[in-house]
Amino acid sequence: MLIEFFSSLTPVLVCTSLGWILSKRTRLLDSPDLGQLVMVIGLPSLLLNSLLKMDAGIAALSQIILAAGIMLVIAALLAALTLRMCGQPMQFLLPVLVNPNTGNLGIPVVFALLGPEALPYAVLISTTVGLSNFTFGAWLMSGTLNPRALLTNGSIMALLVGMVLLLTDTRVPAPLLNTLDMLAGITVPIMLLLLGRSLGSISIRTLSDLKLVGCMSAGRVLIGFISAFAAIQLLPLPDILQKTLLIQACMPVAVLSYMMATQYQGPKDQVAAIIMLSTPLSLLAIMLLSAFYL
Repeated sequence: MLIEFFSSLTPVLVCTSLGWILSKRTRLLDSPDLGQLVMVIGLPSLLLNSLLKMDAGIAALSQIILAAGIMLVIAALLAALTLRMCGQPMQFLLPVLVNPNTGNLGIPVVFALLGPEALPYAVLISTTVGLSNFTFGAWLMSGTLNPRALLTNGSIMALLVGMVLLLTDTRVPAPLLNTLDMLAGITVPIMLLLLGRSLGSISIRTLSDLKLVGCMSAGRVLIGFISAFAAIQLLPLPDILQKTLLIQACMPVAVLSYMMATQYQGPKDQVAAIIMLSTPLSLLAIMLLSAFYL
């Protein structure tokens, strides 16, 4: 079982490690334009391409978004209760516990373990979590909400375009589909390289409360699993969506949380440490899921 698990995840681990090595030894990944390339071109292309290949109606898409939304709401309630009981502030730690790294780690892991059939589910769940990050997360950390960030988000626009095409039953020409497929193909490798670069650039300088970091790291994975499991019990979801939701929910803290904590003068070293520790804990949880459920 362990051999099969790590064999499936080998591309994910190798590409992430390569990104980490390149960040330490070269400047190939230093350009912030690479992240913009993924956000503006890669993810929207991957999302739209997945929706068009999914051969599903609006009801099925709504079910995926609803499942991810319920998972996030339950996670927010559990995280708020946990932080309140521990006497910890919610401004920065609540988004950290609620929003997992469903993008540059979750999507590749789902693809590796469940295959291309699960990719559209993973991308749509990741888009929903991204929406939570840019609204709920940014609002909590900054104290303000910026609706314009949503209107200019490439993934949200791709989701709307995909829904319009599905509603109108529009047939997309084959050359355009091939173009989307090619653009979507570059996304996952670049996301993994950038994840490795992000992990390599995170610095933990003055960290005093290791106990809190350990609790928050374990809490992120546990809260994710419980919230996804609860959503599965509440909704009649197809098997492939159940598995995808569980994997995505068990992902570690999103690197975006570290960037936002840095931007809004939050406890960035603490968030960085939680990311570093929650990542192996997440892989352990996924390994257990693979053994007993997937």
